[in-house]
Amino acid sequence: MRSIKNASIIVGVFFVLIFSIIPSVVNSDTVSGSHSVSVSAVVQAPQPPEEPKTVVQFTGLAYPNSELTLLRNGTFLTNITTNSSAEFDIAIEMNPGTYTFTIYGEDVNGLAGPIFNISVTLNSGVTLSITGIFLGPTIEADRTSVKTGETITFSGYTAPNSQVDLFISPETVDSYSITSNNNGLWSLSLIAGEDLMNSGNHQARSNATSGNGDISEYSKTITFTVTEDVEPNPCELASPADLNCDGHVNLVDFSILMFYWQEKNPANARADINKDDIVNIVDFSIMMFYWTG
Repeated sequence: MRSIKNASIIVGVFFVLIFSIIPSVVNSDTVSGSHSVSVSAVVQAPQPPEEPKTVVQFTGLAYPNSELTLLRNGTFLTNITTNSSAEFDIAIEMNPGTYTFTIYGEDVNGLAGPIFNISVTLNSGVTLSITGIFLGPTIEADRTSVKTGETITFSGYTAPNSQVDLFISPETVDSYSITSNNNGLWSLSLIAGEDLMNSGNHQARSNATSGNGDISEYSKTITFTVTEDVEPNPCELASPADLNCDGHVNLVDFSILMFYWQEKNPANARADINKDDIVNIVDFSIMMFYWTG
């Protein structure tokens, strides 16, 4: 009986030991099989927003393959080169403000065109586009004075294949039209005394209409003079005794002198050769001096 009781005690102690060991084993496996994961993040400092650009853009027409000059408030800013179609397009970054821009240029022959001016206000961060600029044609005449019946030719450059209208003042109201060629050259000849150009001082200017219907500014104004082509008065060059102004002093002139003999203030004033208000022997003597026969 005593041995059975001892055996029970031993078995009880065994089970107590088993249950006290098992949790330790489980906890030991769990800890040994675990690992830690770390997640980190770097927060960037916020970047300041990029300051918007202020831009002015110029687009238009002038003369083919030419150099234009751009001024800002009367001071040189940059040069602009046109293409073979006379087009230009340039954008320039600037500070905000109010400006007066000037554009002018020369054609391929070095002839200066008119000046284009425009005043604008540029706001910060805005691109201001100035489009539809069309500089007036260049213009010149092959002479500054022309007689009636003679030809005067006007010419210059503009955008290729444009209609050029030439205006002559003060007489004309209607214009004379011509089309520029593929190189932008235009040329128009008019006859003085015809084509509504009477004698006197005249002014000429032109403008152009492109194939797209854009109308240019006016060209510069040039001046010229039309004079009467009057036959010179032969008596202005004749000798005083050549009464009929035929270049000879002969019997014809003597007959005229005799017709007015002793007349005062004769109808033909040349018969009074010495201008003493009477035709007499003094005039006859002068005639003999110039006699040619």
